[in-house]
Amino acid sequence: MKRTPRALALALAALLLSVTVNAREEDDCPSDAQMIASMSMAELRQYEVALENPERPFDEVCKDATDQDEADAAGSRLHYCVKRTAPYSSHNPDTGQTETATVTLYDYVSLPRNGQTWMHRVRVVFDAVQGNAMSGLVVFPELYCGSCTDRQPFAPLTLSGPGTFDFAVPLGFDTDEGKTGQDTQLVLSRFNNDQSLIQSSAPTLRCDKVARSSTSGCRFADYPAVFEVSLSDPDTDESAEHIKVAQSTLPGTIGRWHENPDARGVPLRRLRNKRVAGENRSVSGALCRARFPDGAATGLNCDEYPFAATHEGASLVPETSMSVRYILGEDNKKVGEKLGAFYCTHARLLDGEEFWVKVVD
Repeated sequence: MKRTPRALALALAALLLSVTVNAREEDDCPSDAQMIASMSMAELRQYEVALENPERPFDEVCKDATDQDEADAAGSRLHYCVKRTAPYSSHNPDTGQTETATVTLYDYVSLPRNGQTWMHRVRVVFDAVQGNAMSGLVVFPELYCGSCTDRQPFAPLTLSGPGTFDFAVPLGFDTDEGKTGQDTQLVLSRFNNDQSLIQSSAPTLRCDKVARSSTSGCRFADYPAVFEVSLSDPDTDESAEHIKVAQSTLPGTIGRWHENPDARGVPLRRLRNKRVAGENRSVSGALCRARFPDGAATGLNCDEYPFAATHEGASLVPETSMSVRYILGEDNKKVGEKLGAFYCTHARLLDGEEFWVKVVD
């Protein structure tokens, strides 16, 4: 049975109560209720799925994985997947033959929305087998995590033939704030001979309790943070159009996202100081009145880009670095709520941390 928006919202509220009880936020972050209120139906359904299944499955996490350097690993601030492929060979003393196979390792993590514990997973695939190379082969991933509390090893597995083999170990962070690395080495042992054909390094993992008060969370901070605004969403189309024009006209195409780092604009930086953000809004409001003396009308708000909650806001930069226009107040409010959820929950940006804005169709 298809859920109505009201039924879905009620179900999400029940899920939230079962997961955590949040105190009233005393910083610039929205409450869970405010964040849900800002979501479209599609976003609500994605959020419900994420609450019920905090870990993304292998097919999603590793769908774009290629056999490249760690810097090119598929991923985002919430997941990554490193793929490594190598030839394996073993001399069989019983037959005098050299037996071979191709081994592929997928080293991957899907982080939960909140908390400082996660599951580190490894998938090993053997194919293109020549001879009986898998018989008696012991597969043993070794994991090093610099600041992890749980250091449980992967259990070794003795194989009898080719196939796909999965390993998992729970890890946690041992401090409230900081960074750690995770390095994986695949050890293959047969006839008392060990081979370490494959090594991989995860992107740097950062855990904190300051991106959003009263919550902890971990993110792969080496991946860029990208805030999306849609031109086709009637709730945000006016803001999206303003941002698109502003990015093409302001110095440095500020905040504009592009997959190619050389084509990106100058990044924006999150601002957490509520007093300075208020000053940014006051200055942008004055700019609106000066530039559009007849533009104000009932139901309209002054929309500024770059956003007030950035270090590039109106009170901190020259007027020539600011774009302002009057748009529907509800549209302006909706994007502000989405930006708050992006800062505090999805990307978990710290004060001064960089991000970009992507305008989508």
